[in-house]
Amino acid sequence: MKTQRVADIVVGCGIALFGILIIYASTLITSGTPHKLPPQTFPMVVGILLLLCGSGLALKSWAIRGVDFTIPWPDGEGVRTLFVVIASIACYIVLLNRLGLPIASFLYITFSIWYLKRSKWLLAIVISLITAAISYFLFIRLLALSFPAGPFLE
Repeated sequence: MKTQRVADIVVGCGIALFGILIIYASTLITSGTPHKLPPQTFPMVVGILLLLCGSGLALKSWAIRGVDFTIPWPDGEGVRTLFVVIASIACYIVLLNRLGLPIASFLYITFSIWYLKRSKWLLAIVISLITAAISYFLFIRLLALSFPAGPFLE
């Protein structure tokens, strides 16, 4: 029988381990041209945040004593949802270099909001447009990070 406490500890440790791998991978990034920020800055910050959040979740869950809730394994629909979400993330990564950060983010977020049935199409498109615009202006224009802008914005 799986419990919420055990699940939170395992997920927290997994996120922390993923953060450590990202931190290590960011140290391997080299840059040939000078930027406002070195290209390893963003992945390093993300890795540190993942390490801290994952460790915090695991430690908080480990320290909790008392009544623990049992959690069921996902049924067939839950497993299918997990696979579709993972496949959509893989498509996002593939499309990122071809279409650029803003367009790939727009497509990924629109699909994710629609697929997970969180809102209607119009709201999904508005949220995705706002996210794409913010990612373009923040990461590409303001911070001058080496994300691909895409064929229409370069």
